[in-house]
Amino acid sequence: MALVADGDGSNTLSILVATDNHLGYLERDPIRGQDSFHAFSEIMQLARDRKVDMVLLGGDLFHDNKPSRKCLHQALTVFKANCLGPDPVAIEYLSDPSVDFASSACVNYEDPNMNISLPVFSIHGNHDDPSGDGNLSAMDMLAACGLVNYFGRQAEIEHIRVSPVLLRKGETRLALYGLGNIRDERLHRTMARNHVTMCQPTEDQGRWFNLMVLHQNRAAHGPKNHIPEHFLSEFLDFIVWGHEHQCLVDPEYNHQRAFYVSQPGSSVATALSSGEASPKHVAVLRVNRRNFKLEKIRLKNVRPFVIDDVVLAAVPSLSPQSTEDEIVEYLRRKVECMLVSAQQQYQEQIEEAAENVELALGPQPKPLVRLRVEYSGGFESFHPQRFGLLFADRVANPRDIIYFFRKARASAPAAVSTQGSAASSRSVPAPVDAVHVESLIGEFLDNSSMRMLVDLELAEAVRLFVQKGDADAIAQSLKSTIIDTQRRVLEEAVGSEEQLESRIGLTRVARRQHAVESGHGLVDTLRADAVVAVPVVAGKRAAVNTTDRSAIKEFERIAATSTSISESVEQDSGSDKEASDDFRQDLLAPATRGRRPATKTASALGKRPRARQPAKPVSDPSDDDEDDFAPATSSAPQITRPSRNVRTTLVSASTASRVSASVSDDDIEDSEDASLPSSIVSPPAKRGRGAARTTTASKRGTAATGRGRGRGRGRGASQRTVSSLASQLPAVAIDDDDDDASAAAAANSRGFGGFSLRKRT
Repeated sequence: MALVADGDGSNTLSILVATDNHLGYLERDPIRGQDSFHAFSEIMQLARDRKVDMVLLGGDLFHDNKPSRKCLHQALTVFKANCLGPDPVAIEYLSDPSVDFASSACVNYEDPNMNISLPVFSIHGNHDDPSGDGNLSAMDMLAACGLVNYFGRQAEIEHIRVSPVLLRKGETRLALYGLGNIRDERLHRTMARNHVTMCQPTEDQGRWFNLMVLHQNRAAHGPKNHIPEHFLSEFLDFIVWGHEHQCLVDPEYNHQRAFYVSQPGSSVATALSSGEASPKHVAVLRVNRRNFKLEKIRLKNVRPFVIDDVVLAAVPSLSPQSTEDEIVEYLRRKVECMLVSAQQQYQEQIEEAAENVELALGPQPKPLVRLRVEYSGGFESFHPQRFGLLFADRVANPRDIIYFFRKARASAPAAVSTQGSAASSRSVPAPVDAVHVESLIGEFLDNSSMRMLVDLELAEAVRLFVQKGDADAIAQSLKSTIIDTQRRVLEEAVGSEEQLESRIGLTRVARRQHAVESGHGLVDTLRADAVVAVPVVAGKRAAVNTTDRSAIKEFERIAATSTSISESVEQDSGSDKEASDDFRQDLLAPATRGRRPATKTASALGKRPRARQPAKPVSDPSDDDEDDFAPATSSAPQITRPSRNVRTTLVSASTASRVSASVSDDDIEDSEDASLPSSIVSPPAKRGRGAARTTTASKRGTAATGRGRGRGRGRGASQRTVSSLASQLPAVAIDDDDDDASAAAAANSRGFGGFSLRKRT
């Protein structure tokens, strides 16, 4: 296949190709709210200026599954301004519109009620895929308006049939194959079973240029969480790959299948990752008979984005003994250099882009800056958002300039000791999303009487409700389960209640097997297996992760094996008993201290953490979260505690009555010896800031009151009452409030600018 030369315009079909426009991304942000619309307006303007025959979009036109009215209005305005006009369309439509387009009766430029001069063909992505009542998407709305030819939608995923949109211009014939986004695990399973049928024209198959556009993972994020290129048919000539945001628009030849692959990438940065930092381009693909030529065009209205890495241990002027001011000053100078680089990058971008495109961002827009700081080797982090205040008026993302992380390292299992006080090594906390919805729903259904429900189907409904905003997903799933169960039960005569229960059980097994074959319940194993950092200064979270569960079990084991030792230790007098009481307070009521406890991970639980998954060249999983990271500190004793998200209070098993938080201090002091759990044993601890506290462990074990963070004075206060029965297990209270240092303490701390940047531990 040769590249087509310029000229012979009557037989050359020109196509402007773009993917992942993400209209409406951060539309409420005062600085970045219009970035996606500026870039998309430039793309459509380039299409008109280059006088292309059509525009091909590779999915994720909208960022939200249900875009706002403002977003839809701006999108419709852009399409109307560039797609309508008196100019004739030079391409001829040859295939059946009832097969190609589900939302329209014909291709839009052949509709007598429309006056289309620039046709747009588009598939859906994972952000704007069909869902909800009627299984519609925002793309269906644009197709109903006659502005977009929406194709590539599949009625079922177990047996996929892809029919081409047949177009012709002169002697050039184009077979356009489209495959809208399907969950990668499901599509991978369907393709591996050879249940995908690619239809071809019956006449003159050798004269057609076969172009396919799809929206799937190209990089391997897991064994089945991507689509390998060799899964695609070998008769294809050119692949436009959407979903991946890194711009690799230059055609790459696949020797195994003998076709070319182009990955245009996104037109707006939706994550602060290395893949998004590459220059943004679109492409004009010119096809002449069986030959093609691709011209890439750099976009002008893209906010500059620079990203860099710093390893503090590799900086000669810094050491673990360096002060906070020294580290802050070094990183500040580093960011200053990055700002200069961003301005140079933007000037090069303007020079390389088209001249007749309006500069919507202005001559000096605020850039995106991300500095990833590895602080392994004994260094400590500081508050990244307060560091961003130094550049609040100069960057577009002041809240997340700094991203702290540490390399995961294997550590030997820590032995539990009640006599020693050696400090345990610091480790990275486990991510909250390590517990999947499927497992939580499965545990709930196993312990309930709702035997008809299938955990994978209900988990899929919850996913649609959360990710797609489908308010009716759960109700529709329950209705479908009941109707199908009734139908299966009535097919055979049921004579007794035992037969009915057996029939319901068989129906549930059959439905679950069907759900497994459909790909429900398959999850991304990357984040579940990797030991990655989790932001400790993020917003509310109320989830029990695997580390918390393991820590709770560790508490129970320690409590069951150390009763005899605790009784002997409690007989000690003087400072030993007083220090032991203080350590009990640290174990039993961390929420009442005005600061947060340390987060433990697998290394503190006596388990070897798994190695971090290698980073992929296209995406950066560590930058998915917008919030930054602060260090997780460890307490001196090696008894494991749950993470800060789970406030665990151990209550004596002999207590049979509910203890109210309104009990007076005198009553609590009188019952101190009885209410103190004898299973918690600690060596004498160092007296520090808590030396003046007279509240005993029993008070903190029965009632705890604390203030939330970021809610203002007098707000966020919470009061918890702990009850216990004779057979009750240790109680787990989910605390939604984040604790933070007070303003007075921050003002008195040392640090850059009169406040401490280091997170209080």
